[in-house]
Amino acid sequence: MIRKAMFRSVKKCIPACMLLVLPLVAWAAEAQLPSSSYTPEELAKVREWEKTWVGKKVDASSIDQVAQFLPEGFVNIFKDQATWFAPPEGFSFLVSAYKPAGVTPGTIEATKKWAPLVKTDANGWITNYAEIAGVPFPNPKTGLEVAYNFECNTRGDTYHSRWASPVINPRTKSDRPADQEFTEMFFIHRVDVEPKPAYAATDNPKGYFRTELLHFYLPAEMMNSRLLQIRYIDDKKDDDAYLYYNQFRRVRRISANERCNAIDGTDQLYDDAYQWDSHVGKNTYKLIGKKEMLCPRHTDAAKGVRVMGQGFPSGLNFERCNLWVVEAVSKEKGYIYSKRVWYVDPETWLIVWQETFDKNGKYWKVFGELTDDIKNANGDMRNFFTGLVILDFIRIHAGWSVQVTKELSVPTIKPDMFTTSNLQKTY
Repeated sequence: MIRKAMFRSVKKCIPACMLLVLPLVAWAAEAQLPSSSYTPEELAKVREWEKTWVGKKVDASSIDQVAQFLPEGFVNIFKDQATWFAPPEGFSFLVSAYKPAGVTPGTIEATKKWAPLVKTDANGWITNYAEIAGVPFPNPKTGLEVAYNFECNTRGDTYHSRWASPVINPRTKSDRPADQEFTEMFFIHRVDVEPKPAYAATDNPKGYFRTELLHFYLPAEMMNSRLLQIRYIDDKKDDDAYLYYNQFRRVRRISANERCNAIDGTDQLYDDAYQWDSHVGKNTYKLIGKKEMLCPRHTDAAKGVRVMGQGFPSGLNFERCNLWVVEAVSKEKGYIYSKRVWYVDPETWLIVWQETFDKNGKYWKVFGELTDDIKNANGDMRNFFTGLVILDFIRIHAGWSVQVTKELSVPTIKPDMFTTSNLQKTY
């Protein structure tokens, strides 16, 4: 009788127990990073489309056939080539086959460990932000969750690179050269370089999120000037930025109000770096859905061919990818853009295309991020930037950046590099 009573009690509990277990099982499944932006059925359709398009050169005569996969502004330069000083043969790019992007084992492991432990408040804001690493929301349900995935991408935890970045004026057929060296380090969300997932509080007493050191070589008037930027974990605290201007040998603090100023005369704002370079909490986000786009993934920007004054290079590879589309609107009254539209790669959580609109809602700029799989210091492949194209449709300017050198997950990059005293280092 006792056994029968126990059995009846257990049987009655089964539905309630299942209710408790099922959410845990579902959440554990969400902690798995998707290996592709496509389902097998979707990918089969892409492969069928690729039979016609892979290896084909897209130019003005065929751009309308793939316009549905490209930002409006990018299509327009193919239709108005004279304005953008196209070469005699016209602008073009090559279609390549889709392949999954490189993701490091550290990113995969951190996501499995930390994504199930992410805590959020009623509005979706992460409350244990500094304790986690990896991709917090592998299967995002909101625009805010996509934004968090982008922000938590630590680009290898540390990296060192050098960029050739001319500012292009197609109307005068001229370039203003720029040559800049970047060194960056993340203090939290670390997945590839020890300490992981973060520096201990004793080693990060000021609560840094990440730091960046920028060294200017060109243009000539900026030679050996340097910029230090510091972002804090506390999103209520403005970034600190200090510019050492070599000609005057003085360090000047840059106000947070200057985040909407152009960087060294370019068409890129301080907030535009990496497509968005400020705290997630400064915007509201609307998840539009998914959209298939032709993206300059798995392409080497150094292979881009252009002459001085030409608005866009030829010779780049574009592949089809299924991206998250998010509308980001600044909470700041009178912000320079009325909105940004992000096209976010669900495999890398990089913004590979972005469209921005001015205060009156007029189409303003298109940003295209070029990426490729690059081996980091651990010998692992990570999809990373190789270049950037900017098209400014109000000023009729363009920007073209090529990453000349790139070193990811560099263990020798240490916190003491990111100090104001290091800005004044003699060269």
